[in-house]
Amino acid sequence: MSKFERYLTVWVGLCIVLGIALGHLFPGVFQAIGSAEIAKVNLPVAVLIWLMIIPMLLKIDFAALSQVKQHWRGIGVTLFINWAVKPFSMALLGWLFIGWLFAPYLPADQINSYIAGLILLAAAPCTAMVGGEDRQCQPRLVRGRRRRARTDDSSQSPQVSE
Repeated sequence: MSKFERYLTVWVGLCIVLGIALGHLFPGVFQAIGSAEIAKVNLPVAVLIWLMIIPMLLKIDFAALSQVKQHWRGIGVTLFINWAVKPFSMALLGWLFIGWLFAPYLPADQINSYIAGLILLAAAPCTAMVGGEDRQCQPRLVRGRRRRARTDDSSQSPQVSE
């Protein structure tokens, strides 16, 4: 694991703190950035989301899609969890936290929108789960072979196979 990956939580925390500090130091700049939208979609956020997703899409090996039917149980469980469990569990958590616990701190006319946003968040697969080769979610769809240790019966020393 690279140093960047090892300390990813620290980098994310530092970026959040830096973003908040810059927003307080230069509020006009960030208000201008925030007002750049088309059809109520913030353009900087849309561009950054695409920049985050495109590298993952470029690594897909479409030839490996023919092997998907061999893993129907895993795909079935994933689809069930993503579409039958997560949206309803997030609706419950949204109702509990947004609709009840934090409701006094939020605009009353926007509470249902916040809950709907949480439900959509739960239904959307997380790109962090499918971004790396070492993840279990998509190793067969990513180009390249996974490296794993195996033992040779004659020497009992671990060897790396590709």
